Amino acid sequence: MSLQRSNLKELLTDKGISVVKSHVASNARQNHGFALVVVIVILLLVSFLASQLILQVRTELQVAHNVKKRSAGVFLAEAGIKLGLFRIMDKPVYYEDEEYENFLEGRPYETSLPNGKVRYYAVNESGKIDLNNPPPRLLELFLEYHNVEPDRIATIVDSLQDWRDKDNLHRLYGAEKDVYEELTPPYIPRNGNITEPDEFFLVNGTDILLDKFGADEIFTVHNKTRKINFNSLPPAMLDFLTEGDPEKIQAYREAQELNIRLGGIHALEILGDERFAILKPFLSFSSSNNNYYFIVSEGRNVYTSLDNETPNDNEAGIKISILAEVTKTKYTYLSWKEDTI
Repeated sequence: MSLQRSNLKELLTDKGISVVKSHVASNARQNHGFALVVVIVILLLVSFLASQLILQVRTELQVAHNVKKRSAGVFLAEAGIKLGLFRIMDKPVYYEDEEYENFLEGRPYETSLPNGKVRYYAVNESGKIDLNNPPPRLLELFLEYHNVEPDRIATIVDSLQDWRDKDNLHRLYGAEKDVYEELTPPYIPRNGNITEPDEFFLVNGTDILLDKFGADEIFTVHNKTRKINFNSLPPAMLDFLTEGDPEKIQAYREAQELNIRLGGIHALEILGDERFAILKPFLSFSSSNNNYYFIVSEGRNVYTSLDNETPNDNEAGIKISILAEVTKTKYTYLSWKEDTI
């Protein structure tokens, strides 16, 4: 009996040790599994942080690169503005130099600088349509060129007059304060002289023309003659007069180079009999001492290689448009506009 109890005790003791050992081994395996999970989570977290750091560095590098390119574009465009002003004011009087290149208003000039290219042109404001006193038929012809429907043309012509007059009486196709107050967002007409060309796109009916041209490339508020100076045509106005005909545009440029100052005979030869007959009442051939000039300059950082010998003309750039009052000895900026191109 005593022997049996002793054997039983030993058996229980052995089983207890075995159970304890089994429990300890199980806990060890669980701890190892938990530790593995913790290590994996930490590695994932570190990887995520590293990827975010790399992304941030790349973003900052790209931002810095874009800022540098924009700054270069701005400086190049400003150089074009200065070149335009210099050529306007640089008019030899006391000598004749056969090699001196006359500056042709409206003609795009291009020059290369160490870090990019500059393209610019300068024109007298006398080559544009004055919004404060445009001949209605001239405005109609311009709108017809841009394929505006007759009803919409009547709306724009009458609404432009209503925009400037001081009363609230509607012309037949015009618009007054009540029309503009119903828009989103609402605004009111000027009821006075227009102060800048961009106001044109606030006039009732002009919204369809927003993407077709820049207002300051066609219109002005500094041409009191009610005519267009044939010798100072911005590219967009030249397109209008020649109806976009490449041969006529080329003939105009060649005539400028040969004759410097164009007259009615040249306009007839360039435009043709029919087009000239339509436009003749609205053409002039002198700036009439107009001191206001419009200059447009585009600056592009076109070089992508370290040796600056591989130009990329598709690079984005900066376009600056300015209006300046220019005299013999000084100039004054009246407006300055920057755009990304």
